[in-house]
Amino acid sequence: MPWPMRGLQWKQAVEVIVTREDGGDRRGSGYLVRPGMVLTAAHVVAAARRGRVRSEEGGTLRWAADTDVAWSGEEIDVALLALRETPEAAGRLCPAAFGAVRKRDAGLACSALGFPLFKVRQSPRGPYRDSFHAMGTVALLTGQREGVLELRVQQPEPAADPRRMPWQGMSGAAVWAHRRIIGVIVAHHQAEGVGTLTVSRADRWAQRVDAAGLAALRAVGLRPRLRPAAPAWRNRTVAIAASGAVLAAGVAVSWPENRPTPLHFRITGSCTRTGQVLTNHSSGFTPGGDYTDEIIGPDGKTPPGVITKETANGDGSLKWFWPCSSTDQQGTYRVRVTDNTTHRRTDWVTFRIGDVAPYTCRFRHDGALWYGGISDTRDAALDMGSRGSEVAEAQCLLRRLGYQLGPGEVDGWYGAHTRQAVMAVQQKGRQPVDGLTGAATWHLLRTAAPDRDPSATPPGDRE
Repeated sequence: MPWPMRGLQWKQAVEVIVTREDGGDRRGSGYLVRPGMVLTAAHVVAAARRGRVRSEEGGTLRWAADTDVAWSGEEIDVALLALRETPEAAGRLCPAAFGAVRKRDAGLACSALGFPLFKVRQSPRGPYRDSFHAMGTVALLTGQREGVLELRVQQPEPAADPRRMPWQGMSGAAVWAHRRIIGVIVAHHQAEGVGTLTVSRADRWAQRVDAAGLAALRAVGLRPRLRPAAPAWRNRTVAIAASGAVLAAGVAVSWPENRPTPLHFRITGSCTRTGQVLTNHSSGFTPGGDYTDEIIGPDGKTPPGVITKETANGDGSLKWFWPCSSTDQQGTYRVRVTDNTTHRRTDWVTFRIGDVAPYTCRFRHDGALWYGGISDTRDAALDMGSRGSEVAEAQCLLRRLGYQLGPGEVDGWYGAHTRQAVMAVQQKGRQPVDGLTGAATWHLLRTAAPDRDPSATPPGDRE
């Protein structure tokens, strides 16, 4: 019976879409290993003119972001992409851990989540690639000379077009074993069979990169010497001792001493402009348990709209984050977190909000379309809770049409006032009034003329 898979978080697996210098497109897979940082294969982003990553759930876009190549190592075929702006949904994640594999006469159960060509599906809104959860085994003694791993998974049906391999787009997917990333899918060699994928192994990366590459890998949690990705149970025989080791059928397991893991919590990042997000490094909390954070603003009060209760991630880290806004009170904030399961709490941690520069609208008219000067998007999917430059662009266009957005104005936050204004635009444009901003609503925002009728207020503001 294979060891159960843990560690892979489906919401952190992303599709990577690259526009090459020659104008063509390339697609691959990636994994959000740290806030704002995506792990993928180097050849996926080679000669990239523009890059973008996206995450979907149930056919709905959760978030998308433009990227820059932060670092690329061609020899190991691994790259790191930096999000230009970190959406709120991408700031809540479980930091990934990396692991080594041992040279053993054995197989290691693994998994990966990506977006290959054979998962292309048709819909009324156009074709899309669905996710594929690859479950398989790595033979630990294969590929020693090349320094790669061979992952055998359930094979897809043969491609209708033999010139296009069904695994196109799976490159860049992180391969997991026992809560750790052991490598990245980088190739499919047809001679090895349809169900075989080549993996660049993580325990070889640090030895095959320069100082800049090593620094980049360290920044996402990879160290030169990695702990083996292995089950907690070991096939070894030990003597029964007072330490509490139990021997049964030649398999020994020891219970750790009754000492709680120390709570660790610190805040990372800085607020210099609207749209940025402060994140956290944390550990030691009850996995999946509730926690409460106390936040005290510079005025000694809890800021309005702060969520004080959340659920910890599966690895004991926290989902805590703080979106920067020009409406934030300037000064020093204090945060303390309580694990509601164990009733332990952290010390007070501080962060400071300075003069956060707001978004500025710079309108231009180009090709019958209006632009707010912040984003040129025409199809970004926005909903309540969305943040970033695309929201600010929509707010600028709403202001041009005469709508008031409340005290925040153009702050990059898709709140109630922004949603009500979008509903008014949809109603006037005879579209379904749902308060969501998609391609059709973007077209209205960029083409509509301002309504000089002062009675034209968002539906939610009417008497």
